[in-house]
Amino acid sequence: MKKRAKWIPTLTAAVMLAGVSAGCTQGGGDRGAASSTDKPSSTAAGQGPVYPIQGGIKLKYWTHLPANTSAIAKNIGETEFAKELKKRTGIEVEYIHPASGKEDEQLNLMIASGDLPDIIEYDWTKYPGGPEKAISDKIIAKLNNLQDQYAPNWSKYLKQHPDIEKMVKTDEGSYYSFPFIRGDQGLLVSAGPVLRKDWLDDLGLQTPTTIDEWHTVLKAFKDKKGATAPFSPYWNFQNSVLSWGTFIGAYGITKGFFVDNGKVTYGQIEPAYKDFIVTMNQWFKEKLLDNNFATLDTKTVDANILDGKSGATVASAASGVAKWTTTMKDKDPKFKVIGAPYPVLKQGDKPQFGQYSLPFVGFGSAISANSKNKEAAAKFLDFLYSEEGQMLANFGVEGKSYTKENGKPKFTDVIVNNPNKLPLSQAMANYTLSHDMGPFVQSADVMQTMIPVQAEAVKVWANTDAAKHFLPPVFVSPEQREAMAKIMNEVTTYENEMLLKFIMGTEPIDNFDKYVQQMKKLGIEKAIDMQQAAFDRYNKR
Repeated sequence: MKKRAKWIPTLTAAVMLAGVSAGCTQGGGDRGAASSTDKPSSTAAGQGPVYPIQGGIKLKYWTHLPANTSAIAKNIGETEFAKELKKRTGIEVEYIHPASGKEDEQLNLMIASGDLPDIIEYDWTKYPGGPEKAISDKIIAKLNNLQDQYAPNWSKYLKQHPDIEKMVKTDEGSYYSFPFIRGDQGLLVSAGPVLRKDWLDDLGLQTPTTIDEWHTVLKAFKDKKGATAPFSPYWNFQNSVLSWGTFIGAYGITKGFFVDNGKVTYGQIEPAYKDFIVTMNQWFKEKLLDNNFATLDTKTVDANILDGKSGATVASAASGVAKWTTTMKDKDPKFKVIGAPYPVLKQGDKPQFGQYSLPFVGFGSAISANSKNKEAAAKFLDFLYSEEGQMLANFGVEGKSYTKENGKPKFTDVIVNNPNKLPLSQAMANYTLSHDMGPFVQSADVMQTMIPVQAEAVKVWANTDAAKHFLPPVFVSPEQREAMAKIMNEVTTYENEMLLKFIMGTEPIDNFDKYVQQMKKLGIEKAIDMQQAAFDRYNKR
């Protein structure tokens, strides 16, 4: 195929997606999928594809290789999931995996070469100009007609879920991928504040719900438990932790763009941001906030929590609460961590912010514009949105990786007590897509793998109004994208620099107004206006 002479800019250069404050979370799914049969079946004539599809079709599928999968196989095609998918769809797939951490770079090179596989899984909201530009650049196909004719399962789902339908298309009404969807509210939250419950009990303290109560608890951890870093954030303080509204949310704002009564706002220029910084500076001076917070990594925080140097953090239900609980089960039976509510200023108020992810976060499997197998690719991907495909994607093969009890899927010991001693997530990676992402709707029943303290933490963290303030996947206009990228690159660099200075005390808080003026000079108000216009267009979709 003739190579494209056109230069393709780096895919991460332009800031196109307005919802920049999304957090990481487990996937979600459709509860209805769990009641389906797992027996292979054909679709009646006139109602969609008949599986397995005849004709010896072969497809090429470019997708990342999840860490859990790479621990057990060199290619997704080697997994039991892929083998079963081939058997049921009748389509042979060659999976192509970019090097981990090099996805953007290798996709860029692949696009420039013009040699594209049939299916490309990617976050197309990151493409310069957004997915609509990827369509006009003839990189990916517009799927509207293909969906109508060859994807009855996905089309049916969209009709039943108009809120999702709004998210997965462009302002121009173009569908561009078969996406990963979290189909249950219980799967949109997976992280939040974590505390040593055994320490609280020893000190006769209740789980804190306000900023003042948190100060009391952290001070007690330092003075009476010998914690040298009472609060030690598990992830990057400037980005994930603050974007989730941890502590900052108590002041009625969060980091980045958010929605307040239909108006797009930017937290770091609001007067309340100063109040938050004053509190963090106080905690830093009193050594309640880990004084190494700017350079912490997850291994260090793991050690801090397990060794008693820290008694509070912000972490996920899986890599934090569950991991620490199981690790210390035999080493220290008294050790106990719990998920704590996102704090507020006034006791009894409901937290307005917290870690939250949209049902759709941008990732999806697009069909290449130059694919000669568009129809087959659409049929192949649509299978995973059928009842049978949902069961396979979420739970694997009935009788092997799961059974049914009272109509509900239940993972077998192949998953939860793997004979080869594989961790649960790696065992799931061999049989399912639900350990990671993919073109399917993830079922809430995958949460059965949670241990009780983990499930309770998620329940506590979910009690916020974060969904009301979360900016959906919207796009600035093509003519604004370069200006938006320039503004946000400069704004983000400056605000992160000043946040550290304010908290550490190297910049007087009296200079906060000067900081805000500089943010405005860098163009943050223009960026807010662009986001507002994009949000208004989204609401008209």
